Amino acid sequence: MRRRLGIAAVVVAAVLSPASVAAASSRQESVFEDDDLLLHSPAAIVDSTMAELRALGVDRVRLPALWRDLAPASRPRDATDPAAYPAARMATLDYSINSASAHGLSVLLNVRGGAPAWARGAHPPRKIADRDAYKPDAKAFGDFVRMLGRRYSGTYVDTDAGPVLLPRVDAWSLWNEPNWAGLLQPQSERDPRTKRMHTYAPRLYRKLYYAGQAGLRAAGHAADVILLGETAPLGDTSVGVTHPIYAARFYRDLFCLNARLKPLKGLAARLDGCGDFARKGPLATKGLAHHPYPVLAAPEFKSILPDEIRLADGERLVRILDAARRYKRVTGRIPIWYTEFGYQTNPPDPYRGVTPRRQAAWTVRAERLAFSNPRVLAFDQFLLRDTGPQTQYPASDRRYWSTYQTGLRFASGRKKPVYNAYRLPLLALDRIRDGRPLRLWGMVRPGADGVRQSIRIEHRASAKAEWAPIQTLEVRNAKGYFTVHLAHAIPGQYRFVWLGHDGDVASAPATRR
Repeated sequence: MRRRLGIAAVVVAAVLSPASVAAASSRQESVFEDDDLLLHSPAAIVDSTMAELRALGVDRVRLPALWRDLAPASRPRDATDPAAYPAARMATLDYSINSASAHGLSVLLNVRGGAPAWARGAHPPRKIADRDAYKPDAKAFGDFVRMLGRRYSGTYVDTDAGPVLLPRVDAWSLWNEPNWAGLLQPQSERDPRTKRMHTYAPRLYRKLYYAGQAGLRAAGHAADVILLGETAPLGDTSVGVTHPIYAARFYRDLFCLNARLKPLKGLAARLDGCGDFARKGPLATKGLAHHPYPVLAAPEFKSILPDEIRLADGERLVRILDAARRYKRVTGRIPIWYTEFGYQTNPPDPYRGVTPRRQAAWTVRAERLAFSNPRVLAFDQFLLRDTGPQTQYPASDRRYWSTYQTGLRFASGRKKPVYNAYRLPLLALDRIRDGRPLRLWGMVRPGADGVRQSIRIEHRASAKAEWAPIQTLEVRNAKGYFTVHLAHAIPGQYRFVWLGHDGDVASAPATRR
């Protein structure tokens, strides 16, 4: 070690001026979702998964509350009463929220459809397969949300389990992918006056959101984070009952804005139900949730379709939100939460996957891209472990891999390269050229919030060379993000070593941009 440090000191003195760490201003949360492990597994697996996520440095888990699955078979006399919902159905969600709280993880509760049979629209068209998504009753949804607000108020005692005082949930999102046909229908319908198809899902979702927000307020959660949206990024260029709506088009119609981001007028405003804003006021929200999947494209890929909103299209979302604020469709300067994100890998998915190494590199670049947008407050990783294939189909059938392979681990449990890249991401923001300035961006994700962390930047000239320390630095950002500025780079590889507690030392190699 003494010899290694001596050589490193010569190298540093010859080519580097002292590095500095920029204290980034981002408060971006690390959000994680894995319904199979966190909700639909035995208690021991739920607990061990929560513990693993906490060790990885996750701040918050996103858990779904499915209306259809939690509701009683018939309409209850008081649908806002937690006791009116079957204890056996609520027990799984109760346990997951309890476990998250016990492991120091916050919860984003995503309250979503489909609707129970007694709260669905009557007479759906024959071609609709997802009947639980057809015209859900907004008032009934508001009652369901209010029930959840009462149950997870921090004061509700579950007598079926003990008694047990259930934790408080302080972050909510209402519905899931309302611009996707399988989750809210109809996406569009024919107007009897004009005989033309027009979008319907934005108007319906607006009613669902008003009702859900009112339910949370009535249950004492007015000051909580209540997120609008949870939209999918892609859509269909044609309109129809089951044709998904592109995210930008969905939000323009939701906020009653035209393609130039001006207020709709006349017949267009009436078809979109824009009188809602005059009657009920703006959509009060603490943030907008979106799923900015690039699918098989690099994170920096910008869509040529103007209404898609993938990760690199975030400014489109910002412009729409700012216009909505300008015309009093929303309250305040709305931040963005990216609440579903991930790259599928090949193996195992030969149709929609990238290589595991590329998944690791692109995941780091994606987080940096989100971090660079000051409006983004949260970035999500979807899945810890890949889900298995649909074995009812042959392996040669694309439907065999219609599940999700975005995990940090393969279905077997074996870690992918992205596991360590997620835990301690590092990215070279510039090309590594001899004698030129170099910026390294990274994050000490497992470090405790608000606690300054120490890291050591190291370099090696080739894969066979030893790592040589350059400088030990202090990370001051509360979430552990840092940017290191090197005045003169040396060709080769860089990494940082986190000088953690109790001898926990880990390293992450720089990912070339």
